[in-house]
Amino acid sequence: MTTTSAWIPVGALGDAFAPDNHCLPPDTGLDGRTLHLHGEDGRSATLVFGAGGTLVRDGIAAAQCSITRPRPAIWFVDYRTADAPRGGTSLVLDLERGSYIEIDGTLPTREDAHVPLLARVARGEELTPVKARIVRGTIDRPFADDAALPAPTAELLGKRIEYIYSPHERYEHIYLNAGFYTWRCLAGSEHGLCDTDACHYYKIDTDLVLFIWREKIVPTLGIVMVDLRAMKTTGKIMGYEGDDFAGVRNFGVGAHARVLSVIPAE
Repeated sequence: MTTTSAWIPVGALGDAFAPDNHCLPPDTGLDGRTLHLHGEDGRSATLVFGAGGTLVRDGIAAAQCSITRPRPAIWFVDYRTADAPRGGTSLVLDLERGSYIEIDGTLPTREDAHVPLLARVARGEELTPVKARIVRGTIDRPFADDAALPAPTAELLGKRIEYIYSPHERYEHIYLNAGFYTWRCLAGSEHGLCDTDACHYYKIDTDLVLFIWREKIVPTLGIVMVDLRAMKTTGKIMGYEGDDFAGVRNFGVGAHARVLSVIPAE
C-alpha cells in the first residue's frame, strides 16, 4: 500500500503554520536606532529603525518587516521592499560583537522554476532555482579582515532534530554535510513529504546557528536561527503564494526543537 501527499504552494504552508504558532514575539529593542553596515563586499548601508518595528534602509522604507530577538544582543530582522517583488532580505545583527550577516533571497521566475532538473544538471547549475546572496560585515565601524564575523560551521552536522512549529505542524531535519540536509514532515499540511535540499550553516554565537535552506521542488527559501541552548528557533519562510507565481508569501516561523539523535559527522 502506498500513500501520496500533495506538494502545496508556500501560501498554503503559511496558512497552515499561522494558528497557534511558536514564533517569538516581535521585539522593539531596535526602535529609534540607526545602524551603519559595512560589508565584506565593500558595500555599505544605513538602517533606521522606527517605532513599531518599521525599517528604512538607505532611504527606502520596508513594505514588510519583522524583528525578533533570540538572545539579548542578537536580533533577526526580515523585510521586503516594493522594488524587489521576488525578493526578501534577512539580517542577523550582533550588537555585542559589532557584526552582521545578510541574506538576500530571490525566488525564480515561472520559466526558471519549470526548467527540468536534468536540464540543470546538464548546464552545471544547482538543482534549486532559488538564489541566496550571503554577505557578512561590521556594524558602526569600517570593515576589517580581523572582524569577528559569523563563520561557516559544522555544529549541526550529524544531528537529527525535530521541530514543532505548532500543535499542528511538526518536521524533522537530518543535517548531512556542508551543503545538504534532509527534511521530513511528521505531521501537518505536508505530512508524508520529504526531500533533500541545498543549505548553508553559520555560527552566530555559542549554540546558536543560522541555518539557510533552498528547496527545489516548490521554490522556497527558509532562514532560521537554531538555538541549541534554548531549543528554540526564530526565522522566516518565503515562496510564492500560489501555483500561478503571481504573489509572494513571506512569513515568520518559530519552533520548539528536540535533538532525536546524533551520528558522527563526515
